[in-house]
Amino acid sequence: MNSNTENSMLSRLANAYQLPVKYLTNVPIIFRVDDRDCDSYLGFCNIHLKLSDPQGDKFVLTLDNVPCDDDVKAIAGELGGSWQSSRTGERLTLNLSASDSTGIRQLAKAIRQLVGRGRRYLDPNWKWIAPRTAKSLERLAKVLPKSRRG
Repeated sequence: MNSNTENSMLSRLANAYQLPVKYLTNVPIIFRVDDRDCDSYLGFCNIHLKLSDPQGDKFVLTLDNVPCDDDVKAIAGELGGSWQSSRTGERLTLNLSASDSTGIRQLAKAIRQLVGRGRRYLDPNWKWIAPRTAKSLERLAKVLPKSRRG
């Protein structure tokens, strides 16, 4: 691998999410960036990143069943997000680039602040879903700044 490939967004994501780059040949490349593991709850927030250009820094981030309130929707709006309602919850789609890591951190913070002592929210399971969703977004945001080209 040359140094340009080693510093590519694809390479950084593959390393962070423990996927061998040599198997990531079909475009677009889709990464699951949540920590679902074996959770089977339908309301879990699934997070996927779609990379259409393995050498580029633009991607589509999709959050299915995202815990949300007006603050989350406002930050998503600032990031140019679009919303769709489904049977199980809200879907947020964001067209982003590696330089949007600060916005992803702000979104994570807003999702984390949905729950807490004395707060009420639509789904009681958000008590554990919101912090896990926020943690997954924070992890992604840490990977992204390293993906910028110099």
